[in-house]
Amino acid sequence: MSTSCNDLQKLNSVLDSFIVRKTIPSLSSILEEPITHFLRNTQEIPIINLDLIISDLEEMNVMSAVYVKCAGDIHMGMLLYLPEKESKTLAAKLLGKPISNELTGIATSSISEIGNILTASLINAISIDTGYKICSSVPGYAVEFFRTLVEAVVSDFGNESDTLVVSNIELCGVNSGMDIHMLLIQDPSEVKKLVI
Repeated sequence: MSTSCNDLQKLNSVLDSFIVRKTIPSLSSILEEPITHFLRNTQEIPIINLDLIISDLEEMNVMSAVYVKCAGDIHMGMLLYLPEKESKTLAAKLLGKPISNELTGIATSSISEIGNILTASLINAISIDTGYKICSSVPGYAVEFFRTLVEAVVSDFGNESDTLVVSNIELCGVNSGMDIHMLLIQDPSEVKKLVI
């Protein structure tokens, strides 16, 4: 492992401040309700041991997920995910009408846009604080087992390192109880750029 515990703690604090300042207000405005958050300890994990970020409860769950890759002065990936059932609740709230069957068309587009907005809120906060220029990809949407989603995101980082730095963020609607999770994934070499 190449990232010090001190740097991981600093990264956790920096990310938490960005989430509080930009991400929570963005989601609160969209969902029209207060949002609480929990940022689990940021950790560096070996790529060969994804079980450190995949709990037994999540492993076999089918999740709706949005992946956005960020590049520029800093590189990271953001995976927004929630259980498929909750994604229907989220889409119904966003569209103002019930979703009865599988998510298609505008419903999946609305969830993809939430991933895009939350990612943009975070990278804009990073840009404002650091001056870094960061661009994000078009959001990719998938419904898949959680392990498969995480493996796809990890493979997107290539072979630069045998570890990744992962921050797990939980956002919860106070009134609806809706839980949205975000994994922020970085190569360890990127951490120093945020903990200056």
